[in-house]
Amino acid sequence: MQMRHWLQCPSTITHGNIIKREIFSKKTPDISGNEGAILNHIDSFSRCYLEPRISSIPTSFDDRQLIFYIVGGKGLFEAGDMKREVQEGDGIIVPPGLSHILTNTVTIPLELLILEETISEETELVRQEAIIRNYREKPLSQGHWTHLVHPLFGKDDGLIKTHAILVVRIEAMQTPDTHGHGSNIDEVWYMLEGNGIHVVGRDVYRQRPGGAVSVAPSNPGHSLINDTEEPLVTFYFANYG
Repeated sequence: MQMRHWLQCPSTITHGNIIKREIFSKKTPDISGNEGAILNHIDSFSRCYLEPRISSIPTSFDDRQLIFYIVGGKGLFEAGDMKREVQEGDGIIVPPGLSHILTNTVTIPLELLILEETISEETELVRQEAIIRNYREKPLSQGHWTHLVHPLFGKDDGLIKTHAILVVRIEAMQTPDTHGHGSNIDEVWYMLEGNGIHVVGRDVYRQRPGGAVSVAPSNPGHSLINDTEEPLVTFYFANYG
């Protein structure tokens, strides 16, 4: 398990004007000692923001696919013939090679999360165009006793290394079941709203907004407990190995 808040991470710049804090990255032999380099499959997970009334520069990556999740604010996303307003709860899949621009159209920062999946030349892409979806558009399901699960994206939507991206809500004073994971998966919970106690193995962490917890491996298991009188909401992504 690793616990990391975006405030602990150094700032970099992506897309010309997007301020980026990489929370977790893929572990490789040459960076195995770097803090946050703990993912097995997914290449990068970052918390980012775009300043008010600012646009990114036109950007494309031939070697990777990006997934954006809008945490707060409003903006305009442009790619090819697509020009769409985006807001809290919207997810965007940007396929490799697609030039895109994100503009903050209001007077508060546009906060977003970015997942990166690198590809090989042999990778067959499901789609060539961007897809935008709000997590509220998908039917709600329930898991692990008290997880209220909104699916955002899955493999059928064109994810390459990520198997599932969800928004998970846990109501006030609720305890999910404890369940474990092996060492060859990626499963990360990022707190969006509220807070709770995340128990992973023998470690206990008070998880607040902006904090990310990687729960693989977790022996004998992990559980995110809402011990408060308000609901909590998390952004979840995983590769199940």
